[in-house]
Amino acid sequence: MVSGASACRAYGIRYIPDHAESIILVPDSVRRVSATSIRMRRVSLLPEARMVGGIPTAPPERAVIDTCRGMTSLQDVRAVLCEAAQRGLTTPERLICTLGAARWKGSTLVRRALDDLAAGCRSAPECELRDLVRRSRFLDEPRWNQVLPHHAHSPGDVGSDPSMRPDACWPNAWVVVEIDSAEWHRYGDRVEQTERRRARYAALGWTVLPVSPRRLREEPDAVLREIEAAVAAVLARTAA
Repeated sequence: MVSGASACRAYGIRYIPDHAESIILVPDSVRRVSATSIRMRRVSLLPEARMVGGIPTAPPERAVIDTCRGMTSLQDVRAVLCEAAQRGLTTPERLICTLGAARWKGSTLVRRALDDLAAGCRSAPECELRDLVRRSRFLDEPRWNQVLPHHAHSPGDVGSDPSMRPDACWPNAWVVVEIDSAEWHRYGDRVEQTERRRARYAALGWTVLPVSPRRLREEPDAVLREIEAAVAAVLARTAA
């Protein structure tokens, strides 16, 4: 059955690096030699295949794990795993189960990315934001991609609105951070959707900090200081 990069593309995953390998999974008994463009991988037990375009294809969780086996970039690994989960093709639990106790050169990158997914991150920039937050001596781990909690003095119950699900939030400080990526916020009617959602955050008393992936990578220290300052300001007012 097909696995690796070709299987991921068949499932509609867009972020697949050009150098990612396409793989054919075959039983141990097969002794054919791999072709130059497709690697043949012998396995003791084939997973249950799915028919995609009439071709036996490994399940999404196996396909993305196989795709990540040859990667040396944490950013690439995170992007592939997060897109598979974000699109609903698989879950962090199924990915973790599929990886199991497997070890190979670079498997620590997959485990690190899966830890981010288990925490609630759903994109590579969100994982990078988590890296940044964990450098702080002041910030706690935020809630990742969860519906905002309802506060007693809020004018409405935001818990009933699934669109109020920020990338990261600190409920005790009423601070929300959103990754302001072009793909999800700046095209079509998403611009207006983003504006309406952020206006509602503000109306409910939340401080919203939009952060671009570029700033996360080029100005991480400044971004961290801004988040820390926003959280500290609210906590100071609350304690006064």
